[in-house]
Amino acid sequence: MPVAPYRIGIIGTGNIAHAHIAGYRAILGDRGTVAAVCDTRTDVAAAFQEKYGIDHVFPDARSLIDAGVADVLVLLTPPAVRDEVIHPALEAGIPILVEKPFGTDGVKAVEYVRAAADRGVPIAVGQNFRWFPEHQWMRKVLDAGTLGTQTFIEARSFQDRPQQPGPWRAVERKLEMAIFSVHLIDRMQWLAPGIPTTVCAVTRRDPEHGIPGEQFSSLIVQFSDGVVGQMTSSWRARALPVNSMRVDLTGGSVAVERPHPMHGDAVGRFAVRGGDRVEEETFPDTERLHGRYSYGHSMAAFLDSLRAGTEPPHSGRNNLRTMGIMEAAYLSAGRGGSAVTVTEALGGYELDAPGAAR
Repeated sequence: MPVAPYRIGIIGTGNIAHAHIAGYRAILGDRGTVAAVCDTRTDVAAAFQEKYGIDHVFPDARSLIDAGVADVLVLLTPPAVRDEVIHPALEAGIPILVEKPFGTDGVKAVEYVRAAADRGVPIAVGQNFRWFPEHQWMRKVLDAGTLGTQTFIEARSFQDRPQQPGPWRAVERKLEMAIFSVHLIDRMQWLAPGIPTTVCAVTRRDPEHGIPGEQFSSLIVQFSDGVVGQMTSSWRARALPVNSMRVDLTGGSVAVERPHPMHGDAVGRFAVRGGDRVEEETFPDTERLHGRYSYGHSMAAFLDSLRAGTEPPHSGRNNLRTMGIMEAAYLSAGRGGSAVTVTEALGGYELDAPGAAR
């Protein structure tokens, strides 16, 4: 007997919501369909409903939750809007996918994970960058085990992305890392076998704009198994943009690259130590679909886990590694770059053993 698609409710109908629904419609198939939306900006919500032919529209999250028209929720609001949606959703027993960053800080993220566990309701975080094809390819190469044991991971992003005053992001004190390179941090911890333990970081603001948040971040992460991770991300690179990731192992190396974080042809390469041949895979993106599809793959993974009764790969519990690294980086930057433990950044919470919920 056919299983009914999950009814998805979207909370927040800003720019990112358009990318989400496009990805869902391209990837989900009969897994799920967007049945309801809400936004306190009722005119924006109404326009979104009309554009996509959605059945239900609500002026706030509580109304949507109470209406009983959604089996799964997606929270696409700015980071400050979390408590008033996550806790009511969990109380109503509705699984929820939360846009990154998971919380305003590490302690808040732990609070949400514990609340979800107490109520037995799945919660996941929309770290959709994992589902770009070159990174899925990289994960398969690493999982094959032919290159040995990991020793070093590096993620780099250089783009010209000045943040102008005006939008809500321009008043955030946690800017570049929380808005963008949280994705790079997440991919790093997703690929690393060990637990992140300590972080050293520096951040810089752009002197050309009078906004409080950073637009350059660089950090070093130490993992429990001795692996070292390094992430550098700049919105102040005025030319030669690049977005790349590299993993060195005892028996070889693997790297991926694309010119823009969300689009552009990507390439992956790996080679065995001492070998004379480099294996290469290309991922054309002529229609700029990789970014859009990544949102669909993220939601598909969540819905598949709900159907199977398993923990999603991008669960809130897994994302505590991401939030722990990012929050430790902010603390370290505020202390002049001194080392900060991830445990401190998570308010004393001890991360799970390696491999859990990967």
